[in-house]
Amino acid sequence: MMLTGRAMRRHLETLGVVAQKIVRKRETGDYVAEFFVPEMAVAIPPADEWAGRIMEVLPDAKIINTHDTVAAWRPSRPVIYATVIFKLIEDMVA
Repeated sequence: MMLTGRAMRRHLETLGVVAQKIVRKRETGDYVAEFFVPEMAVAIPPADEWAGRIMEVLPDAKIINTHDTVAAWRPSRPVIYATVIFKLIEDMVA
């Protein structure tokens, strides 16, 4: 299932995982999913949690990397931007 980033975003949304943006890297086939609240006004779950959600709904997903952007200037240091890089196993063998 080689989907464009937009198509993957729509597919994940139908499965209950809402990303604000997903791009698919041509060179590697990796999907880069970005999670944030516009204006970054409120905290969001960390990238590891988003990665877990992706793996729940896409069992053939392999998580490549995760990254959180933390608002260090706020007292509770909330995550305001999370990135999950993943690949579909079936795309790796295609």
